[in-house]
Amino acid sequence: MRNVSYGTDHHDYPAVDVFGCKALVIAPTSSTVAQISTVDRWPGSGNNPAYRGGHFVSLIGADGVRYYFAHLADVDVVAGQFVTTGTPLGVMGQTGNAANSACHTHFGISWPCPGKEWQVRRGKIWPQKYLDAWRNGEQLSPVDEIAQVEGAEPDACAIAMADPDAGLS
Repeated sequence: MRNVSYGTDHHDYPAVDVFGCKALVIAPTSSTVAQISTVDRWPGSGNNPAYRGGHFVSLIGADGVRYYFAHLADVDVVAGQFVTTGTPLGVMGQTGNAANSACHTHFGISWPCPGKEWQVRRGKIWPQKYLDAWRNGEQLSPVDEIAQVEGAEPDACAIAMADPDAGLS
């Protein structure tokens, strides 16, 4: 993670774009791979938000937090696989709606929803302070912040899963 960079904000929801083209994307904590996409359905999708992530990996950490990595060039894990901190998940790329932008990985932190959806998965808290801590070898957990935000948005998963495009992601 030392050869990558990221900003202090993101356009219209809490997440971060990490830049470092072709960098290895690694698991931030011991996790189970909840969902992957190895098919880029973005081209020709008519800007369908369910397909914006292109190739992606979604993890559910042993801490109960969901970690989402999108726009990968390659996905090196399978759904159901257990990974430990530092396990390679894939390679940073330009899939999904990153096809015509700088090579990067979209990173979002959220709570897991019981069904397929994209609105919560893409990010619900700002991840920069966690990335900063992990980069410096510190163990900073987003568990408390996730619990606070989830408590303030108790219907977020139900709303997200009710979206007509939720099952596409």
